[in-house]
Amino acid sequence: MRARIDRRVLLRAALVLVVAAIAITVVLTLAGPAGATAEVDVTSEPGTNRVAQNFFNGVVFGLLLALASVGLSLIYGTTGLSNFAHGEQVSLGAMLAYFLATQQPVSIPLIPVEFTIGLPLWLAAIIAIVLAGGSGWLQDRFLWSKLRKRRVGVVQQMIVSIGLSLALLNFLQWWIGPDRVRLSRAIEERHQIGPIQLGSITAMSIVISVVVLLGVGYFLMRTRLGRATRAVSDNPALAAASGIKVDAIIRLVWVMAASLAALGGILMALYDSGTKFDVGARLLLLMFAAVTLGGLGQPFGALVGSLVIGIVVETSTLWLGPDLKYATALGILILVLLVRPQGILGRAERVG
Repeated sequence: MRARIDRRVLLRAALVLVVAAIAITVVLTLAGPAGATAEVDVTSEPGTNRVAQNFFNGVVFGLLLALASVGLSLIYGTTGLSNFAHGEQVSLGAMLAYFLATQQPVSIPLIPVEFTIGLPLWLAAIIAIVLAGGSGWLQDRFLWSKLRKRRVGVVQQMIVSIGLSLALLNFLQWWIGPDRVRLSRAIEERHQIGPIQLGSITAMSIVISVVVLLGVGYFLMRTRLGRATRAVSDNPALAAASGIKVDAIIRLVWVMAASLAALGGILMALYDSGTKFDVGARLLLLMFAAVTLGGLGQPFGALVGSLVIGIVVETSTLWLGPDLKYATALGILILVLLVRPQGILGRAERVG
């Protein structure tokens, strides 16, 4: 197990981002104004550049996507499971925050009593993240750990996660409803900074996501639990032989992944000025694309992959319709994997 990230890996990740940015800029320049009417644009203010604004929005979207993707990558790295229910953890965080912060009457499932909680959004977000982390603990305690003890195969566990995803999706729709809801009714104040516009809520989301991602990186690289997590990801049998409690580390990973996904869902709801019960399901393919693009089981790779996906998704709306922006991200994933199957930060493995 390497104690630090290879400098060549960092250079490779930076090179991929630069090449992606240059390629997108060239394509948009050649495309001209053909996509100017693709969607309503906030960059019509004087001094705002469409390409720069959408590129910046892509970085922001990539950071928020990374909060969920890193947890998904950690789960795969420590258990080998592709968790299809991870998207619902994103939705759960946003729905819990809405439940605790809204001034509208709400109720608990199966209890026909309406009431209003109306907590401040910051407090509601903290409680929602804690509750979501608790749901991750419950899932591993009563479901995934029992499946591991029974030596259920990874494919069978993946099928279980698909069923859990559908169950949670329908539960959230039944609980909150099918309509789009907003966490905050405040009008975002926007400031002109050079060629881009930056809103106050967006700036707050950037700061929170960067601080949390740096904290996750510090945890993985500098703490004993983080090093134990990486050891379990590299070789669970050897980690167990070294005295590491593998099951405890995996349970910690589930709690971290659920908490990060909830935070990502809350910030995504603020960034999009609203959310729905199925927001996580719509983002799940992008999360898988980011994890695969960065390298399976590589949390830092999930960050790089999320940034690439975010930039491609947002800038593609300049020359394609908004309904196709997710398809462009998956197209980039296919192209990269054809050239580098192990992903950007993944290590090549010998087969045979």
